[in-house]
Amino acid sequence: MDENIAVDQDRPPDGASHADVVERLRSTELRRCRLVLEQYGLAADLLRQRVLERVAAGLPQDRWRQGVAAEVALALHLSPNAAAKMLSRAVELERNMPHLRARLHAGEVSPDAVPTIVGGLSHLDVGDRQQADAQLCSDPDTLAGLGIRQIGDKVEQVAYRLDARATVDRRAAAEKDRTVTLRPQPEGMARLSLLLPMARAVGAYAALRHHADALVGRDPELRTRGQIMADTAFARVTGRDAAEGQPVTVSLTIPATVLLGDRPGPAHLDGGGTMPGEIARNLIGKATAAGVAWVRRLFVAPENGAIVAMDSRRRLFPAGLADLIRVRDRYCRTPYCDAPIAHTDHIAPHAKGGPTSHTNGQGLCAACNHAKEAPGWSSATVDDPTGRHTVETRTPGGHRHRSTAPHQAA
Repeated sequence: MDENIAVDQDRPPDGASHADVVERLRSTELRRCRLVLEQYGLAADLLRQRVLERVAAGLPQDRWRQGVAAEVALALHLSPNAAAKMLSRAVELERNMPHLRARLHAGEVSPDAVPTIVGGLSHLDVGDRQQADAQLCSDPDTLAGLGIRQIGDKVEQVAYRLDARATVDRRAAAEKDRTVTLRPQPEGMARLSLLLPMARAVGAYAALRHHADALVGRDPELRTRGQIMADTAFARVTGRDAAEGQPVTVSLTIPATVLLGDRPGPAHLDGGGTMPGEIARNLIGKATAAGVAWVRRLFVAPENGAIVAMDSRRRLFPAGLADLIRVRDRYCRTPYCDAPIAHTDHIAPHAKGGPTSHTNGQGLCAACNHAKEAPGWSSATVDDPTGRHTVETRTPGGHRHRSTAPHQAA
């Protein structure tokens, strides 16, 4: 059935009251809660099935769960990381949280709150987690009307009452998780995030804001407080002014005519995503003027946009081949996973005679590369109507998923 027709048929009749529409909204939310609960149950069932199969096959315990999260990810169109977290929650819900399951089935707790509740109790032992489930979810009024942040506060209060030492230790141990992450955003922007202990984060923010407050209204560029804070953070981290060109290696996947400004077209910055050619030319121009740009030429088949070769001053093999595969694939080749490429993997295993070649290679993140080594997984290159590099992956359940390399500007 055509999707637009289906939507039209599901619309309320003309003249329906606002109350009718609200009731329909509430009804769809109840169905969503129960569907998510069913998905959790099915994920736990899949894990149980795979573990039983591998125990029967005599595999070591460290391989019993291997690749199961990747199967869940492909089935639900999730990233492997999101699927692994979902699978962990599914097991916890089934084993230790009957009251939360009941609240979810009744539509009294949003599916969006489940990660906060389960994750906030994960440091407790099994008995305490079961008690926390009863204290938080046996009475539907306990969490009624609370937003996700308020639910998180309530979860931490209960966890602290049940095991203060474990809760304090968890807070202290969290410092080891400090890190820096980068996430592309729309309109050619990116979010650079620092995960820090609270005191450090507050101190860093206060220092940036204090510096910006002294400049707002006197800045010759008329920058806002937020712009000054962002520019200051960049300058202090890199030691370079925001207006200067930055050291980059530019993988040119745009035609020379676009690079030289003869016609419009897109560009793709390795690690940064797709951007208009005009923005790419500006970036390259600034970096070249500052003497900090290196240009790598890519050869693209004009009929289908497939990368076929690369020219680089780095001639070593297989490092040059790994670079070519990374630029061709851009992100992890597993469907729905957009993680950065960490490994260049043989599609047909090297141990079984698979060649180390452009065609037999694919870029994968570490998690996906590990998952495909689980029993029952296999991959092969296949012909695709686009003519671009295409890999078909088969899961232990017999499901097939195809991944085609992105079209490169030609």
